[in-house]
Amino acid sequence: MNASSMLETLYVIQQMDLELDRLKSDETRIPGDLASARSEREELNEQQEHCRTRQQETRREIQLNELELEDYRQKLGKSREEQQKNAFDARTQVQYENQIQQLSDRVTDLEEALAPLYERAEKLRAQWNDLEEQEDRLSPRLVELEAMDENRIQALRDEHSEKLAKRNELIKTIDARQVKEYEMIRKARKGLAVVAIQNSRCSGCNMQLPVTIQQQAKARKIPAVKCTSCGRILVHL
Repeated sequence: MNASSMLETLYVIQQMDLELDRLKSDETRIPGDLASARSEREELNEQQEHCRTRQQETRREIQLNELELEDYRQKLGKSREEQQKNAFDARTQVQYENQIQQLSDRVTDLEEALAPLYERAEKLRAQWNDLEEQEDRLSPRLVELEAMDENRIQALRDEHSEKLAKRNELIKTIDARQVKEYEMIRKARKGLAVVAIQNSRCSGCNMQLPVTIQQQAKARKIPAVKCTSCGRILVHL
């Protein structure tokens, strides 16, 4: 292969490599509708976790208050029984009345404290049911979007494999030393090693090229002419 053909082929390989890079990049790109659905699921999971935590806290508060309430109700019943059995004089009667009143007040306080807790528990139960309904609506759509994305990724991988095979066959026709140099420049210059001269400028870095450099590139000889600014291989198309 002569120098002119080699540079033209190298330029073609560069375009193929850029296309392969694009396919790899597209593979990692998450479609907007899928990203939105995933974000919705994450937000829903956070809301469920928050609701679950509040439900647990509320149940603990209710349980503690109910246990204490039951204890005071038993004490109140016992005091009344003892009053009937033992309050034979006015003084003892007053003592029992005071004790019963204190116990009754505490029972009332606990009953009043439980009322908003029961209300909160009911609201949290309704909120949880609503979150579950949202999850039921979201899940099948998310499954469908995930499946579509898997198909998209597989199609990109298939296309990448096909184009990579063609690229690898073509690069075998180029001198190994030229390929090594190309790969080194490509790695150092973010995937772009071979660029065309456009309007007397390097299309890689947009630097104005001296006339002598342009003339050397137009001659298409090996070793290839490089941009004095970015070091990329120049091709005169």
